[in-house]
Amino acid sequence: MNGKAAMSYLAKPTTDEKKQAQRLLRNYMELKRVVEDYKEHEELIRTTLYESERTRRLDGEDLYGNRTANAVQVAHNQKLAAEECELVSGAIERAVGMIRDDEARQAVTLRYLKGHSYSETLYYMRRGEKSSTLDRRLNDGVSSVASTLKLWGLLAWEGKV
Repeated sequence: MNGKAAMSYLAKPTTDEKKQAQRLLRNYMELKRVVEDYKEHEELIRTTLYESERTRRLDGEDLYGNRTANAVQVAHNQKLAAEECELVSGAIERAVGMIRDDEARQAVTLRYLKGHSYSETLYYMRRGEKSSTLDRRLNDGVSSVASTLKLWGLLAWEGKV
């Protein structure tokens, strides 16, 4: 890590950077669903690609060939989307794991990685905890994630999930 990168990591994240990190955290569950769906249907997609290629070779008709090309493109796009979502969701998990404060990490994990509502997160955190304490912990955790994702260059990720 060069000096400039280290200083940017140590700098407090801006409000916009926190919002970008929070957007990524909010999309985490959807990113995981894209990856899981692809893995669940990977064999079917592979079979579709194989059958489409075989059919295209047997029938030289243009219309049929276009359908085959479209099926191949859709399958290819699904694979690329799943790989990208897996990369980003993995980075989010690692960034959350790097939150130093255990309670802030737990709050972010419950709220974003496990997908609990705010009230459920408040309930699962030590009972009797005030909502202002949870707000502070979530804010601290999101700030930490923003710093880490900024260092890794993922804050500007614009995936179409």
